[in-house]
Amino acid sequence: MNTDVTNVYYSGLLLEWPPRAIQRTDLEQLRDFSFSGAIAGTNWELFWFRSDKALRPEDRPGPYRYPILCRRSGSRILMLSVARQVVEHLMESELERVFSPRLRRVSIAVDGLVKAMADKPTAYSLSFAHARVPAFGSSLRALSFYGDDLAEASLFRERIGLMVFFTCGLREAAGGSEIVRLGADGTISFFMAESHRVLEVEKALGFLRHEGYLTSDVLAT
Repeated sequence: MNTDVTNVYYSGLLLEWPPRAIQRTDLEQLRDFSFSGAIAGTNWELFWFRSDKALRPEDRPGPYRYPILCRRSGSRILMLSVARQVVEHLMESELERVFSPRLRRVSIAVDGLVKAMADKPTAYSLSFAHARVPAFGSSLRALSFYGDDLAEASLFRERIGLMVFFTCGLREAAGGSEIVRLGADGTISFFMAESHRVLEVEKALGFLRHEGYLTSDVLAT
């Protein structure tokens, strides 16, 4: 694996294509998209996307090369890059050209996940949570919480019914740094200090899938 794709914060989307399993050959049909190799010891793949347009703030003229991390699993694919905008650009341009019907986002039931974890311990703990607070109107619109285990805080548990969560972070209950951050719209982000982080992310997503927190959006036509 190229050394310049570690020590990077990756962000992207969990997507689904119902007709059949997504193949690497499907991705290789994308223009200016090249396969670099698999991350050793994993089923994750690294691609590079060349763009004449800057897809995030850049301090030099183009063209630009963006790493694309992918994890395919049947009809679903997780695509991440150094900015979510890179993946969104691919969705609007190249992915729509290759995949018909178009790929759809997989929603994550963040509100249900946070409230269930606050009620019953799991193998993961909450390291971050961001919520809307509808009960207070415009006086107080949103709240964010950070900690090693938010569910252990009485302040968090006692007010949880007033909040609707749409972003959260998970870490192993046994300890360690945050593994992954999840958005209700299918956004997934994590910092990859070392390549084995992708296996921890994969395990956390397997937990979400097993517990029923991943839901496919209505198919766009």
